[in-house]
Amino acid sequence: MRNDPTSSPVDALPWLRQAYENGCFTADIHPAGCLHAAFVRAAHPHAEILDISRDVLDDPDVLAFWTANDLPAGIKPIPCIIPLDNRDGSPRADPPRTLMASAKCRYEGEILAMVVARSELAARRAAARCRVSYRLLPAVTDADEAARDGAPLVWDDIPDNLCFDWEMGSSAARDAALRGAAHIVRRRLRNNAIIISPMETRNAIAAFVEKSDSFVLVSATQGAHWTRDVIACDVLGWPASRLEVVTPRVGGSFGAKIFVYPEQVLVLLAAEHLRATVKWSATRTEGCLTDVRGRDNWTDATMALSADGRILAIAADTIANLGAQLSNYGPFSSTTCGAPLLCGPYAIETVHARVRGVLTHTAPLDSYRGAGRPEAHYVLERMIDEAARETGMDPVALRRRNLIDETRLPYTTATGIHIESGMFRANFQRALEEADHAGFAQRREESRARGLRRGIGMANFIETNGGFALAKILERNTGGLPRETARITFLPDAAIRLDVGTQSSGQGHRRAYSRVLADYLSLPAAAIQVAQGRSDRLRQGTGTGGSKSMLSGSTAILDAADETLAKARAWLAARTGISADDIVWRMGRLWMGDIALTLLDAAKMARSESGLQHPFDSHVTATVQSGTHGNGCHICEVEVDPATGRTSVVRYTAVSDFGHLLSPEGVMGQQYGGIAQGLGQALIEECRYDDRGKLASADFSSYHLPQAADMPDARLIFQNTPSGTNRLGLKGCGEAAASAAPPAIMNAVQHALHQESDGIIQMPATPEHVWNALHHRRAKQ
Repeated sequence: MRNDPTSSPVDALPWLRQAYENGCFTADIHPAGCLHAAFVRAAHPHAEILDISRDVLDDPDVLAFWTANDLPAGIKPIPCIIPLDNRDGSPRADPPRTLMASAKCRYEGEILAMVVARSELAARRAAARCRVSYRLLPAVTDADEAARDGAPLVWDDIPDNLCFDWEMGSSAARDAALRGAAHIVRRRLRNNAIIISPMETRNAIAAFVEKSDSFVLVSATQGAHWTRDVIACDVLGWPASRLEVVTPRVGGSFGAKIFVYPEQVLVLLAAEHLRATVKWSATRTEGCLTDVRGRDNWTDATMALSADGRILAIAADTIANLGAQLSNYGPFSSTTCGAPLLCGPYAIETVHARVRGVLTHTAPLDSYRGAGRPEAHYVLERMIDEAARETGMDPVALRRRNLIDETRLPYTTATGIHIESGMFRANFQRALEEADHAGFAQRREESRARGLRRGIGMANFIETNGGFALAKILERNTGGLPRETARITFLPDAAIRLDVGTQSSGQGHRRAYSRVLADYLSLPAAAIQVAQGRSDRLRQGTGTGGSKSMLSGSTAILDAADETLAKARAWLAARTGISADDIVWRMGRLWMGDIALTLLDAAKMARSESGLQHPFDSHVTATVQSGTHGNGCHICEVEVDPATGRTSVVRYTAVSDFGHLLSPEGVMGQQYGGIAQGLGQALIEECRYDDRGKLASADFSSYHLPQAADMPDARLIFQNTPSGTNRLGLKGCGEAAASAAPPAIMNAVQHALHQESDGIIQMPATPEHVWNALHHRRAKQ
């Protein structure tokens, strides 16, 4: 972080200053004289690399061609930062995430070589011409199959493809609960693999700044500081001060752009080697092949119940796909982030989770919207419906019987989640009423008269927001608590620039943050310029993820505002002789007895006496002391056409408690978006591989996303209780709908078809899968 803005290498690049101020996407930035990179990628999921032709160097437009053998000495693999111990206390395996494959490729799309040319077209054509000789090897793409005896190994030194075997909770307590149960229900559940598919593909522009012998990386990220530190310090061995990262604007992310990728490092190395600016943008197929995937696990779930319907225990034995290499957070979602939510908003006495992280010949997997919490909610809510079906209990009564009673708050779950506020039973009841649950039977008969099968499904959810699970790993120096930074700068034109360490990827942070500061300091919102995504302006920034931005960002903003007011009082006291304690901030004014000044009036007076830095400027790193727990209930109705297998979501109701809503319109958008992504996972999105292990859904002609016509006219209701753990009373909301939608939708599908299909219907319930499930049952009859 540079206090003097003129010292930043970012400001030595006029094209970048203009692009940042105009809010350009990275792919739309075209520096004069920029060179372009393209990558030769593995055409097979597992093969020995026998030879890579270097004939492309004969092309006069090609300026550089690198394979793994050409990389500078001392380059380290991209690290996985999640330490994890196995059940026996030994550490997890650590397969290296190298920048390029050398002797073997281990997933389709892995980088084999880099071409740098004078134009993007020349670079891509040269990469396409590059000839690679392989010796094909057996591949395995399904984690369940990879864990079986005799499966092809991804890494020769990692037996059985087992990266870790992790456990949470007491197996003895689980077994005791099972022994005392009146009912035990067991099911196998699939959380299907997701190609994350943000609208903007990944990208990078690396610029060499000769004056300071430093570099600037422009890239769509979810955290400029995190990206800088991993690339500079962990991979390249540079001091952090030699690299700045700028993220001007991001067109969607959903987790995929948190992480460091080989392409970002390689364009930097090319810029260093050529002393030039080098650019790369992924094609859609490159994104499908190489972006981190989400979800992708199998869970053997067990639920124990008493005779009167109390849930005594839930246990989940999960096989989680990690891909061929570990992404930065790879083991996190399926273990310490997601597993504690297996209890949901229910008073379940015993929770046990075992997770085996398995390596396969696929692209690395990592956090996708919700990061383990949607997977946990899916298992829990599907199991409640299955338990009701198997025991003959009413699924509504079973949920009501076990929801946490608000009179017991604050409440600590069996997994250690401390919940201080919520409306679990009230939200559930309101959702049933708003969805007209009582009228479902009549609607079902109306659907049947049209030859359709109608089902209803529901899911209660609770979120753990604030970034605490990750902070326990990363923030050792603050006792495992999350931090965020904000900086208030008074500009010469009387505007205020607010820099915040989180980063928007379409959520509308700028508008919400400007409201927070404007309301607190009684300023016009137009006077505040919110800026994000520049590592040179803040000493620290934790980026965006885990529905924590409004919590952590507002905490830092309000602390920075308090520091600004303290500096303003001190400045006025020094010039008036009035004690700073007697200068009071009240009703949007600084009061000195009967005299009152607005903050902007005082700042204008101080500006005339100040030098480069305004005396009211503040720069604060705040520690977030407590997380939040958004909660609620989603209820879905579907119609299934047994002739085609097509499922339509025909009614959708969501009642949510997100505390104080800073931006009601933004919260609405987040909920609709989360429902759309949950619907996509439940009914549409299918990551398929052929019998050779090659991705059969590598573009949008074969990997389908939900469209507007697939979305119901969802009824969204907010019934909020303010959180008492933060100054604004807010709760995280961004990932909630993605947690609740898949189980609500799939419970509805199962309810519609349970009398006509064998066994449990797995995600995605595509027309083909549903039709096969129905006709398999009929063929056996």
